[in-house]
Amino acid sequence: MATARRPCPPAPGPLEEYAARFDDLWCSLAQRRGFREYLTGLLLPRDRNKTLTALAGADPVAGAQNAAVQRLQFF
Repeated sequence: MATARRPCPPAPGPLEEYAARFDDLWCSLAQRRGFREYLTGLLLPRDRNKTLTALAGADPVAGAQNAAVQRLQFF
């Protein structure tokens, strides 16, 4: 008997429809959530959107240990 998947918090706005198309590729809730956070970070208007701290919306130096940054690091 297969275990039901836990629902993932939705990505903002129309991004959820796009992100949901890839849900079958991810085995865990953490991977699905990380994918949504990654996409959101890439698309937000930021000066430096190519680093993990910027994708997570954290300070470049002090925010490196931020939980959101660490989640993306493991994604």
